[in-house]
Amino acid sequence: MAWLLVTVVGAAAILWWFSLQEDLFCLSVRGGRVLIVRGRVPPRFVADVRDILERARVGDVTIRARPTAHSGRLEFSGGLDEFTQQRLRNVFGLIPAVQLRSAPPIQKPTPGQRLGIEWLAWWFAR
Repeated sequence: MAWLLVTVVGAAAILWWFSLQEDLFCLSVRGGRVLIVRGRVPPRFVADVRDILERARVGDVTIRARPTAHSGRLEFSGGLDEFTQQRLRNVFGLIPAVQLRSAPPIQKPTPGQRLGIEWLAWWFAR
């Protein structure tokens, strides 16, 4: 019976891990700070996100970029109004797909960033 439980938990962990790999990148914003949780993000986009969200004065937000046929689309979770979401989509739309794929990796990633787990990445980013 224990082997069945281990197998089910292992399969769920593997499926969860592969679902994280679908993102081009994941950004987390808390208290005005922007943290790259996983993926490669052009520095110009991170600076634009920081600027837009600073002016909007929002709380905790997660921004994910999912791949599409040509580049990607943004998904948001947290308290972002439609106007701010559209501003972020507009800025994201200006980035060529080549820049998304050739963006620099995270400098000195924490264990949370290596695993792609948002709360763990913030815990190590303190």
